[in-house]
Amino acid sequence: MHALVCQGKGKYYVSAVFGYYNDDYKKRYDESQYDYWIVWDEEKKRLIRWLQFSPKSNYMKPQILIIDSNQENWEMDEQGFGCVDFLSKDLLDSFLDQEVQPEEILEKCRSMDAGYIYEETPEIKSRQDIDILELASWGFHDARISIEELQQDGTLYLRFDGIWGCDIEIWLWGDLEYDTSSRNPEENNPYWFAATIIQQDGFIYLIDEEAVKVEDIKKGYCYFKARHMKYRIIPS
Repeated sequence: MHALVCQGKGKYYVSAVFGYYNDDYKKRYDESQYDYWIVWDEEKKRLIRWLQFSPKSNYMKPQILIIDSNQENWEMDEQGFGCVDFLSKDLLDSFLDQEVQPEEILEKCRSMDAGYIYEETPEIKSRQDIDILELASWGFHDARISIEELQQDGTLYLRFDGIWGCDIEIWLWGDLEYDTSSRNPEENNPYWFAATIIQQDGFIYLIDEEAVKVEDIKKGYCYFKARHMKYRIIPS
């Protein structure tokens, strides 16, 4: 599992993710209780707790954007909290706040992280790729198309803002078809509540509502259909 660790003002770094918990750290964060993740610090020298949402924001501003959801080596409880199989919450709590952390554990973390390469503009080719985009974009909740540009080569470029924690750029090309009239800001609400992304019959579809079927996309939805789609996450 990997994530973009957002530091604010567009600054971020990529880290493996080693755990996910929620406990009584509210005493440290303005009496607010949040889920937190176990990740590397920016220098990848020690493990740290990193809150899911910024404690300094008046709204839900994510500080973690998942870009690789593989948890096959995790052990989790019935609530979905847990960590990689060579760690435990008690073990993490025993050293996370220490100046010197166990080198043996850090080496295991480095080995787990070795070889991972973050692809900034991946093309969607599988259901797993769709799942990752949906995770990173928080399902396109509150998304708005801020830029829509049909380029000279026939590629449609979109930029979405309003998404929790990031903007997202999208490129679609190949037998392109789309209709954005229902999200025209001069006539309608431009903000999306959710989205559906579907791969079917050699096409990929992006639609501005959840659980929409391909046969229904022309029933007043904002939709995009193309042979290819790639995207880029821009942390805010």
